Amino acid sequence: MPRTGLSAAEIRTKAIDVALEHIRAHGFEKVRLTDVARELGISHVALYAHFANKEALLDAVLERWLEETSASLEKVCASDRKPEQKLEQWFVNQYAMKRDRALHDRSTYSAFETATAAKKPFVKAYLARRSAQLVGLLDEAGFDSPQRHAEVLLDGMAGFFHPRLILESAEQNREPELKRVLRTLLRGLER
Repeated sequence: MPRTGLSAAEIRTKAIDVALEHIRAHGFEKVRLTDVARELGISHVALYAHFANKEALLDAVLERWLEETSASLEKVCASDRKPEQKLEQWFVNQYAMKRDRALHDRSTYSAFETATAAKKPFVKAYLARRSAQLVGLLDEAGFDSPQRHAEVLLDGMAGFFHPRLILESAEQNREPELKRVLRTLLRGLER
């Protein structure tokens, strides 16, 4: 255990918290590992044991957010609602969380857009988990070929979930439009 009295996991968690505060206050470009280390009361060399560089620290910030998003969507999947209600709520919640991040934490959301474009492993893992959740919801709702239907829905709803499009339209609440498009797609899939 380092001199701080914190375990390695606690240092990592606190470093992510501090980095997120710095990103929100000053933007990613101005975050320095030395500043994060100083705030934690450790040397920047000790921080390098947890994060190889600034990009790795940002990735950890984004990975945590995506994990929180996935966990929130998982709660929708596990709820006692009717399958059709869960499907709608799953899409609405995902949109609302991303839109909220784009509105209130633009620097972090912009970094998410960059990480998505770069096809970072943690983004791929999030997208795979998201797809699996949707397949499970479609299966529960009784759709045949839930994997194929999930692909159709994700493609059809891409305008509401693509990171760049969310950034560009964050000021406008597109939830009513999302619901209309989703209902139309679901009706089409039922035929």
